[in-house]
Amino acid sequence: MSLFRQESVWNIATKMDIALPGKAPLVAPSAMVQARQRLGTNAVEQSFKKMAKHWYQQGKFETWNGLNLLGVDGVVWRTTDTAQNREKYGSGSTQYGHTAFPQIRMVCQMELTSHQLINSAFDKYKASEMVLAEQLISDTPNHSLTLFDRGFYSLGLLHQWQLAGEERHWMIPARKGLQFDVIKSYSRV
Repeated sequence: MSLFRQESVWNIATKMDIALPGKAPLVAPSAMVQARQRLGTNAVEQSFKKMAKHWYQQGKFETWNGLNLLGVDGVVWRTTDTAQNREKYGSGSTQYGHTAFPQIRMVCQMELTSHQLINSAFDKYKASEMVLAEQLISDTPNHSLTLFDRGFYSLGLLHQWQLAGEERHWMIPARKGLQFDVIKSYSRV
């Protein structure tokens, strides 16, 4: 249903011609919501991963030197303030106590020329973005260049990223004070 956000639940049920055996021709829209809740999060996750992989493989994306351009970045977002969410995800805190809503930390992987989301991992607010990024390694496409921001500077993560497949490259801004040796220069700078 989230693929058709612009449509009402009733329109989706009608277009899909969803029916129960021996019952009325169409189910009530609320039955779709209840069925989705019974499916649980694992089914939604697996559906997302299969569709994202299919769309990525079908896409004709621009490349750079034969490599698909990917980006990985993290985001924190609020969720409904329930005891279950607060217990599972936690929240930020200030000098005055916990923030008003539970928060979820998510790391997303995107194909950069189309902005197509191809993978994600999320966990509680206090989870490390680098640990979440490790969950993306196994599904990262081969022949790709992944851009990270400075927050992902971890030699273990970046080394695993490169070794996990064929032609999996990464790029990250140099940290201030980084010590390095120039092996070969391609510009005057």
